Amino acid sequence: MDIWCDENNAEEQRTGSVKFANGTAEATFNVSQLPAMFRSSFREFDNSVMGALSKNGRYYAYLRVYNVGGDVFDDECFVIDFTTGDTTEIDLETPPEGNETYDSVGAISDDGRTLIIENKMGVVADIYIDGGRTPLSCQPGYSRPWPTGMSADGSVIVGSCSIDDAEFYKVAPCKWVNGEQTILDMPELNAGGLPLENGVYLRGCSSDGSVIYGSEWDSFGLVYYKDDRMFNIGVDNSEAVNTGTGIEVVTNPYLEASYNNVSHNGKWIVCNYRLDGVVYPFRVDTETGSFEYLESARDCGTATVTDDGIVFGYSPATNAAYGVVIDFNAGTTETIDAWMERVHGITVSSDRWIDQVGDNGKSFAGKKISVTPLGLQSLWWYMVTD
Repeated sequence: MDIWCDENNAEEQRTGSVKFANGTAEATFNVSQLPAMFRSSFREFDNSVMGALSKNGRYYAYLRVYNVGGDVFDDECFVIDFTTGDTTEIDLETPPEGNETYDSVGAISDDGRTLIIENKMGVVADIYIDGGRTPLSCQPGYSRPWPTGMSADGSVIVGSCSIDDAEFYKVAPCKWVNGEQTILDMPELNAGGLPLENGVYLRGCSSDGSVIYGSEWDSFGLVYYKDDRMFNIGVDNSEAVNTGTGIEVVTNPYLEASYNNVSHNGKWIVCNYRLDGVVYPFRVDTETGSFEYLESARDCGTATVTDDGIVFGYSPATNAAYGVVIDFNAGTTETIDAWMERVHGITVSSDRWIDQVGDNGKSFAGKKISVTPLGLQSLWWYMVTD
């Protein structure tokens, strides 16, 4: 049986469903049709998928969790090669520590061979190389490795691990170079100017692995490392407030680093900055050590940044309703649909935002905010422009 539909001459994607029935058995297939004018590769996933784009923009890896009956779930992982058009499935092992499934892909190397596969609910992350789980080892006194990012070639993996003899649960920032672990320095003070108690979680690194960034876990102050030298940006942005009984240092909780917040060349790191209850985009220049927030981009959050310092983000910062592109040099913001039309001649909806950009300038990945009866949901998508 053939199923066909008329050409979509609208500017937006068209969606529908096809229902099959045989007696009491029914099945429904959802269908999305791109506009006829669209000349690029595009795919949008449902809310069971979380994916990652390689730094060179060639590969996209995603993981889907599905129900196999009752309270039992399973997972499946796929790697798409945009150059060849091939899709490869990876047979994942059962995650350690009692988790039934993984739930997301954290990163993939430029050759498509090395992946970080995560179970965020169980705080588990594993390295898969050539389709097989490859455990990371820790130095004596450290355990529970948690990788979160990698260099382009996969030789440098960054993340965190538990400190075994800590009085309370505490994590140390670390990296693995060709499998050998190095523990990185931790700040003595958190963003509130108090002794650091909970450690530092790393979030990612530049393509060559020389610039690494994350957040201290007391008050979410931004911390980054350049050639293993630590910079505690959270403390540098603490605010001193007179409480009437003396001077008290107040933390800034909106300098928390997230995934994909560093440019491929390592020059730029972005995050969010809150001042007087309002969120602004915040950008660090790791070459000069300087940082700034853009006052004209009021209520805009940050997602990722290009080698040229152009920031992709979302607004409003509270629920990411639509995507924006932020130019710190010009002091301007532009909606994602206007930017795509102007730069690439492609029509996209404004409710998408970009959190991953390939260094080829042609591959993009991000999320679309969908309003459902269960609340806001994030739908992952990718696009490769011609």
